[in-house]
Amino acid sequence: MLIGHTLKERYRVYDRLGVGGAATVYLGRDSTTGQMVVVKLVHAHLTDENYIGRFKREIDLLKEIDNPYIIKLYDWSLNEFDPKVGQKLSYIIAEFVEGHTLADIIDTSGPLDEPDALAIARQLSVGLSDIHKSGIVHRDIKSQNIMITPDNQAKLIDFGIARAQGHETLTQASHFAGTLYYAPPEQILESHAVDHRADLYALGVVLYEMLTATLPVKAREMGTVASKIISGDLDPITGVTQPVEDLVNYMLAHRVDQRISSAEEVIDCIDSIIGGPQAPNLPERPPSTSTMTMRMLQESEIVPEPRQCGALVTEDGRIFKLSTTETIIGRSHPRHSAVPDIDLVKIDPDAARTVSRRHCRIFCEDEHFYIEDLGSMNGTFLNRQALEPGMPAALKDGDSVAAGRVELTFTQNEN
Repeated sequence: MLIGHTLKERYRVYDRLGVGGAATVYLGRDSTTGQMVVVKLVHAHLTDENYIGRFKREIDLLKEIDNPYIIKLYDWSLNEFDPKVGQKLSYIIAEFVEGHTLADIIDTSGPLDEPDALAIARQLSVGLSDIHKSGIVHRDIKSQNIMITPDNQAKLIDFGIARAQGHETLTQASHFAGTLYYAPPEQILESHAVDHRADLYALGVVLYEMLTATLPVKAREMGTVASKIISGDLDPITGVTQPVEDLVNYMLAHRVDQRISSAEEVIDCIDSIIGGPQAPNLPERPPSTSTMTMRMLQESEIVPEPRQCGALVTEDGRIFKLSTTETIIGRSHPRHSAVPDIDLVKIDPDAARTVSRRHCRIFCEDEHFYIEDLGSMNGTFLNRQALEPGMPAALKDGDSVAAGRVELTFTQNEN
């Protein structure tokens, strides 16, 4: 809804980056500084007292933090009427972080080498150290909330359910807040009462995930997942050296009083294994969707208004309309709340197992549609020819498109 609008006569909104359970995220530019920014717009139907309270808390927390591993907040608006849109808007203007989520990197590349995983965990621990010293508990540490820049710097994003001293919690004891697969037992049982060691447990899950490309609990049914975490029935980590196994188990200790005590202690343990701070050496990755959009915007401030409409058609005739800006194609995953614009699990669950969460995208530029592979595991094919990741290819009516083993047909018509 915001594409093409300028907020506060300053922030020009260009493209949608994604949609979550509570907000839509856009890419924009600050006309005063020239910086690319992220606009996080809370969904209009959620702007009740509780969600605005959560938004205010996110603002309070972010504006106090200045750490290279934590996203920066620039500006905000809370329930302010925007005459151009014709309704009240609540949004945050935050730092644009170029790169990929850690979840996407693991999904695409598989397990990371021990030194790389530990180096990323160390960076995040430095960020958590500052957060915890300020009395803040993030409560939603997960690979989806961690960005990795092209320079392999980790950055923690999204403080939507964080809790700080002096703030009343929005969740009662009977309401879980967080992401179940990453939550410690005490957060599931009594979400509002957790302390900083809940974040250390979640970071332990992320470290486990980086090292194995799996999670300590692999069940899909939420009740089973919760039961296993509460009882401490985690799958042991394998295939790592003994010091790393000991660290992961220490971070994932079932009892809070037996768990690693601080982010500083995590840093000390990692330093004893890898010898001190070092940059991870991750495989080269294709530019992210948001990065390519940013680069196009740097060349021109004009956003074309497409006059074409397109769709993808399944073999049995189902039609999935394409956005006039960008459509992300991939598969949903039970441990992540975000879903692609076209979820191939809904088309063919078995074939969709060969599809990455963010497999490819189709976007419209200068009235033409293009398809681009986003570094998928099993490739994107146009008329049975594999696409090179990060290299868009033009689409024409009737083209065959395949993501992994899911085959579709592109169709295009003038409005």
